[in-house]
Amino acid sequence: KGGMFLMQARYHVIVSAGVSVGVQAYFNSWPATTACFLSGILIDLDHFLDYYIEKKTIPFRYKDLVDFCIDFKGKRVFLLLHSYELLIMLWLSIYLLHLDLAWIGFAIGVTVHMAFDQFTNPIKPLFYFLTYRILNHFKSSKLLLK
Repeated sequence: KGGMFLMQARYHVIVSAGVSVGVQAYFNSWPATTACFLSGILIDLDHFLDYYIEKKTIPFRYKDLVDFCIDFKGKRVFLLLHSYELLIMLWLSIYLLHLDLAWIGFAIGVTVHMAFDQFTNPIKPLFYFLTYRILNHFKSSKLLLK
């Protein structure tokens, strides 16, 4: 079944928890560990925006959002937080501004989430570049594998 995302929330929770254990073991920082765990899951909040744009309502039941994403038939897909450009800017900001471990944990969580999405979703290879989605007018027919 083709859909916007195949990696369901429970898998993101499991992966984020595992990566967060590694972050805690390496950095010994609860702020970094917490940021890693939460960012690895909460990046998916942009699915709510896509649902709202397509359905003109808020998904009040989690099941409605999951069904929408798994059996995606929308004409356009935005997923504004899923962006390699934003991810690159985040890592550059951490490096250039010498941001603390919480930011590194945050960036690790987002990076791992995006890596898993890249390899588990039925998308064109450049899908997670926001620029690519903009150039294709966010049209799902040009962005998703059918």
